Amino acid sequence: MKTLLKSFVCFLVLCMAAPALAGPVKEYTADMVDVASGKVMQKLAVTPDKIYSENFDDKGKRAALTIIRMDQKKMYTVMEDSKSYMEVPFNKDKFTPSDLGKGMMQTKREKVGEETVSGYKADKYRTTAKIMGMGTTSYEWIAPEFAMPVRTEAGGKTLEMRNIKTGRPDAALFEIPQGYKRNTEMEQMMKGVMGGQMEQMMKGMMGGR
Repeated sequence: MKTLLKSFVCFLVLCMAAPALAGPVKEYTADMVDVASGKVMQKLAVTPDKIYSENFDDKGKRAALTIIRMDQKKMYTVMEDSKSYMEVPFNKDKFTPSDLGKGMMQTKREKVGEETVSGYKADKYRTTAKIMGMGTTSYEWIAPEFAMPVRTEAGGKTLEMRNIKTGRPDAALFEIPQGYKRNTEMEQMMKGVMGGQMEQMMKGMMGGR
């Protein structure tokens, strides 16, 4: 359950980067590296309508795998141990950062500077958020070339985008692995843990403007 919650929070962070999706680098892969240890903590693959995000713990073990399919208007959380996946709706075209306030996360985001990261000029943003009643502060460096932040700082850890390779990622990354089954029981459990707020937020995203 903790892994799923982490994955969902990662999904919210991806959403906050949505304004950068219009950048000129439309397709690429990259590693998010812990600046202090040099360990790869996240692998990314991005196209104009798909995002693959694989997160690792400090020991290098996969902690969460999220696939966002904007072409399908869905987000998938893949659970390797049980060979299953969880599915929730996602419609980027009808999503704005203000929608986060309708659900489990309330945010305030402001630009606080400009810096160069991994050779790219980036705008630095500070985000203060309340996630399930807990206050957090994080920083993101957004370069206009990329869909995702080139650096993030949260929870005492700084991650930086490295090993950037432009070009179309392997299409298989954005598909549910063969033999994996949808876990509707886990989807309902997640909704219960969040007190229905996940469903409320997702309905807000899918609703008309």
